[in-house]
Amino acid sequence: MAGQSAVEDIRDMLRREIVERMQVGDLLPNERELAERFGVARNTVRETMIHLEAFGLIEKTRRGARVRQPDFDPIFSIFAQYFDHSPKTLADVLNFRRIVETGAAPLAVQGASAATLARMADSNARMVRALTVSDAAAHDYDFHMAMIEATGNSVLIRMYRVLSVPLKFYLEVGKSRSPETEESNAQHMRIIEALRARDRAGLMAALNAHFDHSGAVLASACARIEGLGHAEPDPREETP
Repeated sequence: MAGQSAVEDIRDMLRREIVERMQVGDLLPNERELAERFGVARNTVRETMIHLEAFGLIEKTRRGARVRQPDFDPIFSIFAQYFDHSPKTLADVLNFRRIVETGAAPLAVQGASAATLARMADSNARMVRALTVSDAAAHDYDFHMAMIEATGNSVLIRMYRVLSVPLKFYLEVGKSRSPETEESNAQHMRIIEALRARDRAGLMAALNAHFDHSGAVLASACARIEGLGHAEPDPREETP
């Protein structure tokens, strides 16, 4: 092992060991022991530990590096910053949501409580009453976030929270026209009713109908934006 490749190799081996063999609170061997084990300098081990700490796998204590409770927020935060606002990315976000939310439907059906349904209904009503596109999108996000939280899946919940900025931006696209927001409201009500009835098939159908509608709204909005971008200049606005 040499240079950066050594750090990456050791990091990957230790990451697998931490995930597969160690428990939260376990101490890793010290730097000297790890350097001897892998046949590298202690500086290489020290750099490897910095990587593992950045990934949220370990934390430094007075007794040495210790396995910590997994924290995926740093990884998802890095991922989220690479979103752009192109039509392609917006379509990808929609398809991402469809795949994740329909996949989460069975868990949501099991985990949705009366409090969850009340929160979703409240967010849905607030979406329609919102005075700005931004507020409507925020309430729409809260509606879907409540369903995601009903799954009880900590990784999925963290992912949706960390990706809130690109998800809300996407949701704003469909809030520029009142009829589209009203249709989303009606579709949300069908999602709530399916959850209340513990109807997995009904929930899947309601979600797919919702995302089909969202896809049509997105395509229309992107076409309008592209049309504006290619509009001919008004001769009256030309300067001499």
